[in-house]
Amino acid sequence: MIEKSRREDAVRNARERLITEGLVRASIPASLVPEEIEQSWRRSVSHHVNPATGPHVLGDIDPDSAILRAAGRILDQWQDNLTDTRLALFLADEEGRIVSRRIIDAQDARTLDNAYAAEGFVFSEKALGTNGLGTPIEGRGVVFVLGTEHFNDALAQLACAGAPIKHPITGRIVGSLSIASHVDAASPLMVSMARQAGHQIAEALELMADSRNLELARTYRRFQSSRNPVLVMNSETVMTDLPALAHFDAEAHAYLWETLRRHQWEKDTVQLELPLLGTEAVIRRLGRPGQDAIFALEFTTPAGAASGRIESTRTLGDAKEPGLREVLNGLSSRKARTTTSYSALQNDISKAAATGGTIRVIGGPGVGKRHQSSKWLRQHTGREPGSFAANEFTTDPSAWARMEAVLNEGRGVIIDGSTMPEELLGRLIQFAGIARAGVHPGARVVLTQRTNGQAPHRGDDTPGLSGPVHVPSLVDVRDELPEIIREVSAEIFPGIQPPRFSPAALQCLFAWDWPGNVGELARLLAVLRHSTGDALVQTKDLPAAMHRASLPSFSRYEQSERDAIVSALAEAEGNKTRAAEILGIGRTTMWRKMRTLKIDADERVIRPGV
Repeated sequence: MIEKSRREDAVRNARERLITEGLVRASIPASLVPEEIEQSWRRSVSHHVNPATGPHVLGDIDPDSAILRAAGRILDQWQDNLTDTRLALFLADEEGRIVSRRIIDAQDARTLDNAYAAEGFVFSEKALGTNGLGTPIEGRGVVFVLGTEHFNDALAQLACAGAPIKHPITGRIVGSLSIASHVDAASPLMVSMARQAGHQIAEALELMADSRNLELARTYRRFQSSRNPVLVMNSETVMTDLPALAHFDAEAHAYLWETLRRHQWEKDTVQLELPLLGTEAVIRRLGRPGQDAIFALEFTTPAGAASGRIESTRTLGDAKEPGLREVLNGLSSRKARTTTSYSALQNDISKAAATGGTIRVIGGPGVGKRHQSSKWLRQHTGREPGSFAANEFTTDPSAWARMEAVLNEGRGVIIDGSTMPEELLGRLIQFAGIARAGVHPGARVVLTQRTNGQAPHRGDDTPGLSGPVHVPSLVDVRDELPEIIREVSAEIFPGIQPPRFSPAALQCLFAWDWPGNVGELARLLAVLRHSTGDALVQTKDLPAAMHRASLPSFSRYEQSERDAIVSALAEAEGNKTRAAEILGIGRTTMWRKMRTLKIDADERVIRPGV
């Protein structure tokens, strides 16, 4: 007993010397305390922790947090197994805040309460110094803190064995577990028990995780040892280090994922140059094709140092689909790009107008031929142009006079000439070519023609016909979609911030074929403005058909399992716990299957193929 008291005094005095004399001058005998305790003391001193100050409370505890869901059953089992002991169990989150306390013997509650060892109080090392919950998080290892080895005086009567809880996917410390007892009842076995319990909670977190994200994590760890910045991604998740993070954002991920997924890969590895980023990227396709694929990007040497090597790299893809080189070069220039293909059209129309005659604008249905023509005419005349259909000039004799009156007013004219006969086109060209004294020079005639994806049969060298100016479809400029959304939104809602899309919603937009082109996009933005306002647009806010475009296909078994979960959720009115009970499965299993089968109970459930 005397020997124990002497050791406690020696430990307390050594800790006090470290506080009063400072980290440099004070020395602690190696035999007095373990190395991890001394290191923790020094960290505590450097953080200016006051050993007489108790812990503080940090907000409300989320009862549905991942660590509590993973640990609940395990803590129950340990509490049952420790029935005949005087041990207590503590679970802390990554902030060191106690989120669960299990007391085996009720008479220990007062002692623990006096030390503020209860739910909600923060036991991080920065707040309380060396202890069995905060030190495992800070030191990333198992620790045994005995009596006066605690930095805080209020914990001197406790012995605590603590273990960190490491997330199986990210490798990040997400919390800690501690087994505590009165210092007189301490046993080295507490260390093994804490280590085992912490490992069990980490395994439970792994079971809760989406199997696809587990595979992504394994892939990232495989390439993480590279000396170069690395990024791996699947359809929902990106894992990367900070140097690679500068290359990507949500828009880049959504577009690149869709492009790589759709691409017809001949080999599983390709090396490409990204000039504007000053780097090369080695892209590897891993995992199963389609929605379950994983792509790993390794950003390698500076572009200039390897330009000779890149010249021999064959561009994948064909004329209809951009090769991966073009895709990544386009992504690398996104931040530098100030205009889109649609905004550049205004310059193209101006160039066509400079040659005189009737301006010809062509493109598929819904691409915005009329919109782009009207925009140009308004900018050059300051007035709204007149509009005519080609058949008006064959069925209404007054149409020519009305068009002449519009031009004499200094306004432009747009003619929908998709069905214009050859002889009528000749007369229109002759009419538009007649000089009108005093008429605004911007008051021009613009002929729009639908191409249905093919060039019109008439040649481009018709005298008096300028152009053609081709308006691309939205799919042709898919890589510019985020910029086009902002541009179209600014036109239909001037002065209002454009809508913000979640990564998953943006991925749906990239995967969509846009049969209605820009007109369809404008209608969608108008609906979203009305339904979501300034809120972030989620997948649930998009039309159901867009959901289906980005969803994976399921096997017959997966589809039947999905239908059963959907029915249970409907019966439980969206309550996941109740739905799990209806199906006879655990809540953790329910969450995992919902993620795997793309079920979101907060949305109207999406059924592929419906």
